[in-house]
Amino acid sequence: MKEKLLKILFVAMFVFCARAQGQTQNITGIVADQDGGPLMGASVIVKGTDHGVMSDLDGSYSIEANEGDILVFSFIGFTTKEVKINRQTTINVTLEEALNQLDEVVIIGYGNVKKEDLTGSVTVLSQDEFNTGPSAGLENLIQGRATGVQITSASSEPGGELLVRIRGNNSVNSNNNPLYVVDGFPMESLSNSINPADIESVSVLKDASATAIYGTRGANGVVIITTKRGKKGKSSISYSGNYSIQKADITAYDFLNSVDYANIKNKIDITNGIEPTYSSEAINRIEELGLSTNWMEEAFTTGSTSEHQLSVRGGNENTAMFFSAGAFLWDGVVKNTSFDRFTLRLNADQSLLEGKMKVGINTSLSATESDFLGFSANSLQDNILRGLFRANPIVPTSEAFEGLSTEDKALLFNNTRPISPLQTQEIMDNQGSNYYVLSNAFIETSIFKDLVYKIRGGARVVNQKTRQFLPSYSTLVASSLEPGAARQSHLLYKYYTLENILTYNKVFDKHHINAVLGYTHEWGESEYLSAGAKDFTTDALSFYSLQGGATILPPNSYIASNELVSYLSRVNYVYDDRYLLTLTLRRDGSSKFGEGNKWGNFPAGAIAWNVHNESFFKSEVVSRLKLRSSFGITGNERFRIGLGQSTFSPSAPVTTDGTNLSIGTISSRVGNSDLQWEETKKLDVGIELGLFDNRLTMELGGYKNNTTKLLLQKTLEPSSGVASILTNAGEIENKGIELSLNFNQRFNNGLSWTSNLAFSQNENEVVELVLPEGADFIPGDQARIDGLVFGSYSVLKEGLPVGSIYGYRFEGILQPGQTSDAQPQAQAGDPLFKDINGDGQITGEDKELIGNGYAKYNVGFNNSFNYKNFTLSLFFTGVFDVDKLNGNNIIGYQYNTLELAKERWTPDNLNGTLPQRLWQGDRWVNDYFVEDASYIRLKNVTLSYDIDSNVLDKIGLSYLQLSLSGTNLLTWDSYSGFDPEVNSKRDAGTNLNTGAGLDAYAYPNQKSFTLGFKIGI
Repeated sequence: MKEKLLKILFVAMFVFCARAQGQTQNITGIVADQDGGPLMGASVIVKGTDHGVMSDLDGSYSIEANEGDILVFSFIGFTTKEVKINRQTTINVTLEEALNQLDEVVIIGYGNVKKEDLTGSVTVLSQDEFNTGPSAGLENLIQGRATGVQITSASSEPGGELLVRIRGNNSVNSNNNPLYVVDGFPMESLSNSINPADIESVSVLKDASATAIYGTRGANGVVIITTKRGKKGKSSISYSGNYSIQKADITAYDFLNSVDYANIKNKIDITNGIEPTYSSEAINRIEELGLSTNWMEEAFTTGSTSEHQLSVRGGNENTAMFFSAGAFLWDGVVKNTSFDRFTLRLNADQSLLEGKMKVGINTSLSATESDFLGFSANSLQDNILRGLFRANPIVPTSEAFEGLSTEDKALLFNNTRPISPLQTQEIMDNQGSNYYVLSNAFIETSIFKDLVYKIRGGARVVNQKTRQFLPSYSTLVASSLEPGAARQSHLLYKYYTLENILTYNKVFDKHHINAVLGYTHEWGESEYLSAGAKDFTTDALSFYSLQGGATILPPNSYIASNELVSYLSRVNYVYDDRYLLTLTLRRDGSSKFGEGNKWGNFPAGAIAWNVHNESFFKSEVVSRLKLRSSFGITGNERFRIGLGQSTFSPSAPVTTDGTNLSIGTISSRVGNSDLQWEETKKLDVGIELGLFDNRLTMELGGYKNNTTKLLLQKTLEPSSGVASILTNAGEIENKGIELSLNFNQRFNNGLSWTSNLAFSQNENEVVELVLPEGADFIPGDQARIDGLVFGSYSVLKEGLPVGSIYGYRFEGILQPGQTSDAQPQAQAGDPLFKDINGDGQITGEDKELIGNGYAKYNVGFNNSFNYKNFTLSLFFTGVFDVDKLNGNNIIGYQYNTLELAKERWTPDNLNGTLPQRLWQGDRWVNDYFVEDASYIRLKNVTLSYDIDSNVLDKIGLSYLQLSLSGTNLLTWDSYSGFDPEVNSKRDAGTNLNTGAGLDAYAYPNQKSFTLGFKIGI
C-alpha cells in the first residue's frame, strides 16, 4: 500500500512539474492602434512584476510569461489594456486613443514624451483645437489658443503677415519670431507656404527645458508642426470645401461732406493770408449737385475666400501614405488686392526588414500669387488707404465727372479731370509670385532593442519674384518707383539640413530613461537680383520687357551664405512615475561670427514632481498634481547674414575732368570680429492640477527671461569714417504669468461641454543699453506719414518696455490774451505741451512714455457644446493694456478730411480741441493721438452638423459634415480707428523691433461668414 502511494505521489509530482514547466511560454503578437497602424515602443509588462519589453518598429513584441499571468499593454496617448494568458501563444492587441490628458503625447525637440513625464512648459494643440474659418496660415489656427503666445496682424490684407511673439520681445536688432520646425525641418518663417489643412498638431515650446535643444535659435520659443501621415487600414478619400464672404467695417471714421470741406478749407486759407480756394458760387453749386464722394465706399468692396482640400490616406502592413492637394483663393475687401495659394503634399512611410527599419519622406510644394496693397511691404506711402485719408470729397468719380456739364467742369475743376485717389490701386501693377519646395527624408533603424538610429536629410527652396510698374501718365510718385518705371526682383533661397540622431529608451524596475544624442549640419545660400528701367516707348510693355526702357535704373544684387553645425544631447529620467529630471546640452557653431566666437554652449535642466503618484497622496477631488521648474540658456543668432562683417559699397559717380564719370568703393560698415550671439537665461516654474478625474485641469506658471549681449549699434568717433559698429551690449527682461484652464463635462441627456481659457501676462523692460554720449534713449521706428517726418514715435530706453510710444504731453491750446513761459513764441490757437523737466522750455527733453505698443495681457476663451449631431463653438479673444498712435486721425486733421477737423481752434471756435496751426516736427507725436487699443472680440462662432451614420451607410460615405461660421463678428473696444488689432509697421528681423503701436493706413480685419462641408469616402 505504501509503495502504491509513493507511485501515485511520484506521478502527481511529475504531472505538476510538467504542467508548471508548460506554463512558461513565449508570447508574441502585434500592438496596433484602432486604425490598424503599428505602435512602436508600446510597453508590454507582466502585471505585478518588473518583467517587460517594448514593441518594435512594426508593433511586434515577444515576451516570456506563464499561463495565468496578465500582460499589461500601454502606449503614450492610448488607453492601457490587460490580457490574461491562457494557452494562447499569439496575442494581438488594439489600443484605443486615451481621453485622459496624462497619457497625451507631447512632441518636443528631436523626440516626444508622455505629458505626465514632461518637465518643460509646452502647449500642445491638436487639429480639433484649431480656430475654424478661413485661414491663410498656421498663425490664424492658433491665435488666442496657447498661453504666452501673442499673435497680431502686421497687415490684414490677403496673405498679410502675422507677428508671433512667445513670451515677449527678447531682442532689438535680431529676429523675434519663433523658430518653426515642420516635420523635423527648421524654418525661420512660414510665409503662408504651409497648407493649414495638412497640419495634424502643433507644439509650442516656451521654456529653456524645451527650447535649449535648439541652441542659438531657441531664445524666442519653438513651434513644432506635425503634418498628417498615412495610417494602416482601409484607404480613405476626403474632400473639404468652404466659401466665405467678407466685409470690413469702414464706418469708424467720419469724413466731411463736400460743403463742410470747402468751408473749412477756405477758413484755413484766410488764416494763412491767401485767397480762398472755393468761391461762394462754387460752394452753392457743389451743394446743389450733391457732389460729395465717399471714397472709402468707392475703394472697399465685398471680399471672398474659397478653399478646397482633397486628401487620400491609407496603408497596409508595411506602407502608409498621405497625399493632399489644396487651393486657397482670397479676394480682398480693398479692390485689386488678392492672394492665391496652391499646394501639394506627399508623406509616406515604409517598413523594411520585418519591421527593423523604417524609411519615410515628407514633400510639399506650394505656389502663391499676390496683388499687393502698396509698392513696398514696409511702406506707409504707397497704398490706396493713404489716398483715402487725404481725399477731397468734392472730386467726383470718373463716371460722375463725365456726367457734369461743361459749365460745372469749368467752375469746379477748371476743365481739368481731377486726380482720383484710387489711382494708385487702379493703374499700378504690383504682383508677387512665390514658389516653395520643402522635402526631407529619413531612415530609422533599431541598432538593438532599446537603441534607435535616425538619419534625416532635407532641403527647402524658395523662389520669390516681385514685379512692379507705374504707367507714365500716373501722378503718383511711389517711394520705389516714378511714373513710367518698371522693376523686377528675384530672390532664390536654398537651405539644407542633415541630422543624425540616436535615441535610447529603456524601462527597468522603477526607472525610465530616454536619452537623445545627435549631430546636425545646416547650410544655406541666398541670391538676390533687382533690375529696373524707365522711359518706355509704350506702357503696354509694363514690367515684361525691361530692355525696352531708355533709362536703366540702378540694379541691386547680392549673394549670402551661412552654416550651422551642432551637437546636441538630452536625458529624460523618470523614477517610479514620481520624480522627473531633464538635462539638455547643445553646442552650436555658426558662420555668422568671427573665428574666436563661432562656438557656444547652451545648457538647460528641469525637475518635476508628480505628487499625485505618491502613496501618501489620497484625494477624491484632486486627481493630478505636478510641480515643475526649469532653468537654462538659449541663444539668438538670427540676424541678417553679414551684419557683423565689414562691407563696402559703390560710391556716387565723380568726375576729375568734367566729362568722364568714375565710381569708387567706400566703406559702408565696419565689422566686429568679437561679435557673439545674444543669450537668454530662462527661469520657469509651474504647477499642473487636475480635479474630478481631470474633468477640470489647470496649468499655472511663471517665467523670467533675461537676454544679454544685445546686438546694438555703438557710436564711433568721426575720425573712423563710419558712424557706428555693431556690438554686444545691453539687456532686456521679460517676466510674466500664464494660466490655462480646461473643463470637460458630459451630461446624462447627451450634451457635452468643453471650455478652455488661456491667459497670459507679460512685462517687458529694457534693463541696459549702450547709448551715444549725452543720450538717454535710442530712437526706434521712424514715423513717416504722408510726408510728415516727425522722428521716432517709439524708443528704447532703460526702464521702459520695448515698443514704448514716446512723445509730448498735450495740455491744451493757448487762448487770446494768454502767454506761455515755456513756449514764448506761441500764438493764440497754438498747442501747449507739458514742461516735463521743468527747465522752462519745451524741447526733446520733455518727452516721456505716452503709450505701450505691445499688450501686457492676452486672453483666449473657447466654449464648445455638442448635442447629438450638432456642435456649437464660440471663441473670444481679448487684449488689454495696450496703446496705439492713430496716424489716420493725424492725416485727417492735416488734410481736413475728417469730422475731426471741426475740432480745430479758430477765433470763432475758442472751444476747439485741436490747434489752429499744424504741429511741427516731432511734436506730432503727443498723447492727443494715442488711444487705448484694448479690446474683447468674438473671434469665431461655428455651428456644424454631422449627417447621421445610418444615412451615410446608405449612400456609401464615411462622414459628411456641414458647417456655418462667422469670424470677427463683434468687438468691444474704445479705439476710434478701424481695428485695434492691426499695426502698420511690419517687423523686419533686421530692423528695430519697436514697430508696434502705429495705425497709419492699416488694412483692417474683416468680418466673414463661411459655409463649408467635409465629406469622406
